[in-house]
Amino acid sequence: MVKAEINQTTKTGTIILSPNNSASWQFNMLVLGSLALITATISIFFLVEGLWLILPVSGLEIFALFTGLYLCVRNSFVTEVITFKNRLLIVERGHRSIENYWEYQRSWAKIFVRNSIFRGHPKKIMIRSHGKELEIGAFLNKNDKEILIKKLRHIIYC
Repeated sequence: MVKAEINQTTKTGTIILSPNNSASWQFNMLVLGSLALITATISIFFLVEGLWLILPVSGLEIFALFTGLYLCVRNSFVTEVITFKNRLLIVERGHRSIENYWEYQRSWAKIFVRNSIFRGHPKKIMIRSHGKELEIGAFLNKNDKEILIKKLRHIIYC
């Protein structure tokens, strides 16, 4: 998702980038809880039948599922904020707070689009300054990247 607040006269403003979330944390926990309930019911049945080893293995399965789900959902809540000031270009990235921060001189920073070497893969939007590159919006889908490219071109060239 791309949200932009840009002052047309001064070419300053902010672009906020966030991935499209397919489901909320609460929904994911509801699905995980229902799977845990089904697994626990089956495991307890086998425990009563004397097959006790199934219970800890099914517990490990639910724990592994929770860990994978947590990591996927955590990555879906990353946010990037690109701020254009008079002399600075600032990129901030994080989940709940700013975890990474990059600051570029606006006159030295170049924004360019690199096509993927693989057919059907989305383009990469890069900021380059002093020989270092930073990819922005890596988590965006193809349509959102096109919107971001249009917003960036509008800020820089118009």
